[in-house]
Amino acid sequence: MPYSEDHPMPILQPQDEEAIRQRFESELTSDVKMTLVTHNPIGGLMIPGRDCPSCPTTQDLIGEVVALSSKIELEIVDFYRESEIANSLGVDKIPAVIVHNSDDSAAKFYGLPSGFEFPVLLDAIVAASTQISGLSEAALAALAKVTEDVHIQVFVTPT
Repeated sequence: MPYSEDHPMPILQPQDEEAIRQRFESELTSDVKMTLVTHNPIGGLMIPGRDCPSCPTTQDLIGEVVALSSKIELEIVDFYRESEIANSLGVDKIPAVIVHNSDDSAAKFYGLPSGFEFPVLLDAIVAASTQISGLSEAALAALAKVTEDVHIQVFVTPT
């Protein structure tokens, strides 16, 4: 398991890991690509204005999730050292977790995806793999009428 020096203990409890592993085994039908945009200070040196207190924990958590299925591929991008890639992904703050869909759309999570956001992250991974949104027929019909690009943002507070 990938643990950082700052977080030597796993974040997920063993029973949660097993439940997620079983869910992924039964529900993931195709490979899923995820991207974590974060910042890893070189040699532990933190440059003022580039601090990201939740980046190490986010990287540890995502690493634990990815380790639960061989169908999930993770790319890690450093926000500052690989800014062109971060910009091309539309990332303007860190940490950012991106779950890529096969149609070039994506679900993007800013901040540590914990609390109520964590099950939503797992749902996004499954939806990207199965290409099934889980939306009702009525919702899909209503969305089919939308003719312009829409950018939806959901804000949550830590619990």
